[in-house]
Amino acid sequence: MDIKQLVATVASVATNADLNTIYALVMLAVEELKLKLDVSITLVEEALRQLVEEGYLIEYEEATLDLSKRTRKYIATEKLSQVAGKPPPKTAQVAKMRYVTPTFYYLLNYAKK
Repeated sequence: MDIKQLVATVASVATNADLNTIYALVMLAVEELKLKLDVSITLVEEALRQLVEEGYLIEYEEATLDLSKRTRKYIATEKLSQVAGKPPPKTAQVAKMRYVTPTFYYLLNYAKK
């Protein structure tokens, strides 16, 4: 599984997410699948950009409540299922959590010390 397919798989589970959330879910999937991929946030961002250009994801900007920052978010389209594989069960479960963000979950359980 290459990085683009892994990002597509994670983005299909987290139907609406920002770069940091998708990166954390990709890192969880790499740990869960025991892949030997060297993943960085810039690689994930490049894969997201390619998926947006190919029409698999939609990118939009969202402002914070105080309008001081704008973050880019990504929405999965129906076409994404053509590229995405079957998501790992724990990654899918973490993506659906309500009160714990995937980034916090990853930092809490998998961060290197």
